[in-house]
Amino acid sequence: MNEYHYDKPFPLKQYYLFYAAIGGIIFYIMLFAFFIHAERQALYDQYVQHLIDKTNSLYNDIHRDFLSIHMITLNDIKSTDDEHHQELRNEIDHIIESDFTLKKVKVFNSEGIVLYDHINPKNEGKPYQSIHEVGFSTAQQGNVSSRLEQNSDGSRWMEVYLPIQNLDKMVGILELYEDVTRFENQVYVALKKALIVPTVIFIAFNLVLFVIIVKANRIINSNTNLLISIRYNMEKYLSRSATDAIYNAVTLKQELFRGEKKDLIIFFSDIRGFTNYSESHAPELVVRDLNNLIEIQAKIIHEQGGVIDKFVGDEIMAIFPVQSAAAATLAALNIVEAVESDPTISFKVGISVHEGEAVVGSIGTQERRDYTAIGNTINTGARLCSVCKPGEVIISSAIYSRLSPPISKQFSLNQELSLKGKTEFITTYSSFSQTKRNTSAQLVLDETIT
Repeated sequence: MNEYHYDKPFPLKQYYLFYAAIGGIIFYIMLFAFFIHAERQALYDQYVQHLIDKTNSLYNDIHRDFLSIHMITLNDIKSTDDEHHQELRNEIDHIIESDFTLKKVKVFNSEGIVLYDHINPKNEGKPYQSIHEVGFSTAQQGNVSSRLEQNSDGSRWMEVYLPIQNLDKMVGILELYEDVTRFENQVYVALKKALIVPTVIFIAFNLVLFVIIVKANRIINSNTNLLISIRYNMEKYLSRSATDAIYNAVTLKQELFRGEKKDLIIFFSDIRGFTNYSESHAPELVVRDLNNLIEIQAKIIHEQGGVIDKFVGDEIMAIFPVQSAAAATLAALNIVEAVESDPTISFKVGISVHEGEAVVGSIGTQERRDYTAIGNTINTGARLCSVCKPGEVIISSAIYSRLSPPISKQFSLNQELSLKGKTEFITTYSSFSQTKRNTSAQLVLDETIT
C-alpha cells in the first residue's frame, strides 16, 4: 500500500528563508555590482568625453594663436625646428595654465614625434618611445584609448590618448595622465546616494513579503494539521486501503471509483463464541472486550506489514502484499499465541490465510462506498476461516508453498475441503495436528462473508 509522504505541514517559511531570502540577497548583490559597474562606466565615458572636448578646444586655441599665424600644421614642425618648438611650448603652457589646469600633458604629431612634453621638455622633437603601445596605436587610428592605473600610495591615475582631429582628419595626438582619485571618490559617493532609495525599497519589500509568508505559513500549518488529524481519524473508521485510495485520488488525480485485479493475500480472523457472549452480557462489556481483542490483533497485523480492510462484527479482514506469505502466516500464529497467553481473555480465535487474484476497488453507491477487495479469493478465505477450530490457523496450499521450514513445520496437511459452489477440493494445512481436529474428511462450507 502507498505510504503518505506529507505527514507534516509544508515548511513555507523555511523555504522562503533558504531559497527566496538568500536568492534575493544574491540577486541584489549581483544587481548592485552591475549597477556600480554600469554607473561607473557611464561616468567614465562622460569624463573621457569631457577630455575630448578639452582636447578639441586646446587644438583650436593652438591652431588660432599659433598654427594659423605661421601657416603650418603640427606635422610641419620638424625635430630641428627649435624656434617653432619653443613657441609651441609657450603657447601650450599658457593655455594649460589659464584654461585647463591639466597635468602631465604631451602633444604628438600624427607620426609620433613629441611636440610638447609638460614634464620633460628634453623629449620634444624626438620620436615617442612608446609609439608601439596599444593605447598610442589606437589613437593613431582615430580612436580614444584610456587606462586606469593605481600607484603604491593608493592614488589612481588615468592615462588617456586622444586623437586631435581637424575637419575629420587626424592631425595629432594628445596624451593626458591625470590623478582621478578624487573623481573615483566622487563616483562612489554618487553611487551610494543613488543606491540608498532602491536599497530601502528592497529591504522594505522583503520585510513585507516575510510578514506575508509568516502569516501564510501559519495558515498552511493550521490547515495541514487539521487535514492530518482528519486523516488519522478517518483511518480509525475506514480501512487503510480506503484512505490510500482517497489520498491518491486527490493528490495523483487517480480515478477513485475504478477497479483493478491484483494478486494478494487475504487474512480472516474470527473470535469463536463471541456471538453467544454478546447476547448474555452488558453492551459496555461486549464493546470493551471486543475492542481489546481487535486491538491485539490489529497491532500484530500492522507489525507484519498487513492492512486492516474492514471489521465485520467480531471478524477482521486484512490484506497483505502477495510476496508476504510468511509475514501473514506469522501474524496469524502470533495472534493465536497472544490471545491464548493472556489470562484476561476467555476467547479464542480462528484464522485463515489464502492467496489469489481479487478485484480491488471502490464498491457501493455514489453516497456511500467502501474501498475493498472482492471475488472468489475473498470468499474462499472467509469460508476457510469459518471452519477453523478455536485457536486454529488454516492456510491454503498456495500459502504453504511459499513458507520456509521454520514456519512451515508448524503446519500439517489437512483434509481436502469441499467449498460450496465448487466441484474441486481445496488442499489446506492446519496448525493443529490431524488427531486434534475432530471433524469429518469432507466439510461443506456454507458461511459466506457478510
